[in-house]
Amino acid sequence: MDLTAFDTSPQDVYWAATIFSGLVLIIFWFEYRRTRGKLFVRENQMKRRMYELSILRELGERIGYSLNVQKIIDIIRGSLGKLLPYSIVAYMLPNEDGRLIFNVALAEPVSKSFVAEVKTRMLKSFSALFDEVYSADDIDESISGVVTDPANPAKVESLFNVPIVINNRPAGIFTVAATKPDMYKTSEEVEILYTIMNQASEAVSKLETVLEVEKGKLNAMVASMADGVLMVDNQNRLIVVNPQTLAMLGITVPEPTIFDVLDTLSEHFDLRTKIEESRRKDKLIVEQEIEIDEHFLQILISPVKDRKGLMLGSVVLFHDITHDKELEKMREDFTSMMVHELRSPLTGIRSIASLLTTDKVKNEEKKYKEFVELISNNSNSMLELVNDLLDVSKLESGKFEIFKRPGDLRHTIEQRIKSLNALAQENKITLQYKVLPEMPQTLQFDENKIGQVLNNLLSNAIKFSLPGGEVMVAAFFCKKSQDLPQQAANFGLPWQGLKAGAVCAIDAVVVSVSDSGVGIPAREIGKLFNKFQQLSTAMKSEKKGTGLGLVIVKGVVEAHGGQVGVFSEEGKGTTFYFTIPV
Repeated sequence: MDLTAFDTSPQDVYWAATIFSGLVLIIFWFEYRRTRGKLFVRENQMKRRMYELSILRELGERIGYSLNVQKIIDIIRGSLGKLLPYSIVAYMLPNEDGRLIFNVALAEPVSKSFVAEVKTRMLKSFSALFDEVYSADDIDESISGVVTDPANPAKVESLFNVPIVINNRPAGIFTVAATKPDMYKTSEEVEILYTIMNQASEAVSKLETVLEVEKGKLNAMVASMADGVLMVDNQNRLIVVNPQTLAMLGITVPEPTIFDVLDTLSEHFDLRTKIEESRRKDKLIVEQEIEIDEHFLQILISPVKDRKGLMLGSVVLFHDITHDKELEKMREDFTSMMVHELRSPLTGIRSIASLLTTDKVKNEEKKYKEFVELISNNSNSMLELVNDLLDVSKLESGKFEIFKRPGDLRHTIEQRIKSLNALAQENKITLQYKVLPEMPQTLQFDENKIGQVLNNLLSNAIKFSLPGGEVMVAAFFCKKSQDLPQQAANFGLPWQGLKAGAVCAIDAVVVSVSDSGVGIPAREIGKLFNKFQQLSTAMKSEKKGTGLGLVIVKGVVEAHGGQVGVFSEEGKGTTFYFTIPV
């Protein structure tokens, strides 16, 4: 075999090696570029991911439990330069007063017309997002960053909006704009901004849901309180208000604001000033008494802080002291009445006792007996008053006792009529009674206590009837579920102010005392059976009493298992009735 055919020259070997090395270098270069490209992309991705994480961490650290959307947007906007280039960044949010917040940060010295164009385009998007028409007059504008340049002719070449949505509700618009064209069409940075905004919105939505649940629990607890409670934040925005507060202040709007509360109190109390004073001095402020629509309120204002001592707002407590004021007045009236009721007979007894020591009276037997009788009468009046007080005390302590025995109610009524007939004649009042034949002959009742009830009702009827008037006592039988006013009408009884609706709860004897006196105002009928309380008709009359009689009447009748009722009409008269079960 001829081996010379495979011989190669050194020059050939050199070129082969050169070509091979070149191919290797080309392959290496392409592989290096491809690897470098992947590393660059991965590095950018890592940078963007790190930016995304750092923004989210900053949001978590700086916002905490805040639901302030503007604060969130400010944090995102402040670090946006690390993510993508822009000329201006702006946001538009609704304010509580219905106006719009338009906040702009300039990264380049653009002209005011550039800002105006961004504002116009944002306003159009904002109106579409909220499905409401807004104009430039609704905007409160603020600009920060570099100074505007009126000579800069640049226009808005690139712009994109990021809608802000919280709990599926529009909350505002975030906008980035630039003077260079086509900057944000396919930018991954824009996608990251969308992601960050969505994650921030989702976090706020979740927090808002949690806080709404907690607020619901708080509202349920506050709503169950007897006192009125409201809470405001540091901007005096109403956070919590319970129904008692609205009822006390007479506020009927469906969703009240702090302005509704302030307006209601404006003529009586400067709540806003007191809230600010409470925060400034960090102390409880108490307003002892404010009168609003015939109600008296005590108002307590206190600052509210968190565990770290940071001010969260203020809480206002409305305590209704109307009942306390009424009790105080009742005590004063009662004291005045007791002094009057006791002083008169005591003064009489002392004066008569002094006269009895004189020889002139001692020697006149007739006058001596008359004075002794006066002492006896005055002493009896005092004793009756003391007995009434004891009876009321026993009723309240549950120690009041009745002793039921078989008896004839007709006889008891006749005895009371006879004993008070002289008083009726003295006041020129006709005293009559009607006992209907259907009434049972014998009842189980305490004759002395029922006699006391009749005494009290008849005394009041005579006392508040005008001369020439008439007082009628009646008794009849009423079956269970029968219409009581209809029964009275059937029997021809003069029940003044008669109203349908009352029925006999059980088979019972009904006893009524009707007069043709001054009557009782409808608004005061609910006060009739309250001790130590005088009605307006009694206060105007010279014939006042202790106010204990009707309390005893109610206690005695209910101890028998019966009920007490009243019908009245101003200027025509009053009917009191009570029942004794059969």
